[in-house]
Amino acid sequence: MLQRAVVMVLEAVYEQDFKDCSYGFRPGRSAHQALETLWQQTMATGGGWLVETYNRKFVDAIGRGLLRELLKRRVRDGMLLRPIGKWLNAGMLEDGCVTHPDAGSPQGGVVSPMLSNVFLHDVLDEWFERDVQPSLQGHSFLIRSADDFLMGFTCEEDVRRVMEVLPKRFEKYGLTIHSVYCRAAKV
Repeated sequence: MLQRAVVMVLEAVYEQDFKDCSYGFRPGRSAHQALETLWQQTMATGGGWLVETYNRKFVDAIGRGLLRELLKRRVRDGMLLRPIGKWLNAGMLEDGCVTHPDAGSPQGGVVSPMLSNVFLHDVLDEWFERDVQPSLQGHSFLIRSADDFLMGFTCEEDVRRVMEVLPKRFEKYGLTIHSVYCRAAKV
């Protein structure tokens, strides 16, 4: 119940910041809306290139220090940050053994999707809008649902450039793009 209460407070803080490209685990947003946006964007541009990606072990790899820094930018209340810190540091019981991983968000926790959205808002959504899109030749868009995302491009050269920098961007934050699921296709 406490995690759900914290999520409600964080939603009030972050929903005004989150980008329209983000659909996963947000109030009033759904996978159906993400698919509708994909269809609209693809039709509006007359096709193009789609890049489908998947983050390998994303929830396990979230850098806790960076996540805490990101949270502190918008949340100043220690009464809210303290339980989040405890949940991040809580051990995991697996096969009768308790382990304390150095990274990651509480898997299965109610708060985990919200923390993931806070992390990827900065690492991906903001970066794509602020740094990537202005440097491209053609039109582009991003659609993210939790840690999976699609990027659409009208120009093949833009696809190549983004595919070159995307793994480096994610490595900078301790994340890995799953190469099997990161592929571009002409639509």
